[in-house]
Amino acid sequence: MKLTLTLSTDESLALRRFANETGEELDEAAQLAIREFLIGIGMLEQRHELDEDTETLGGEH
Repeated sequence: MKLTLTLSTDESLALRRFANETGEELDEAAQLAIREFLIGIGMLEQRHELDEDTETLGGEH
């Protein structure tokens, strides 16, 4: 989905600060901010990433 946003000056500055902090381009920073907000309010489940300590079925216990 492509989305066009009209942001106030303070929202735009906050998004730019967020992008600088995360090292993302503005589009990716906006996507990340929306995703984190939706996870925070329970509307989106967080992706479960596997790491080397994650147990999987059939693994040694």
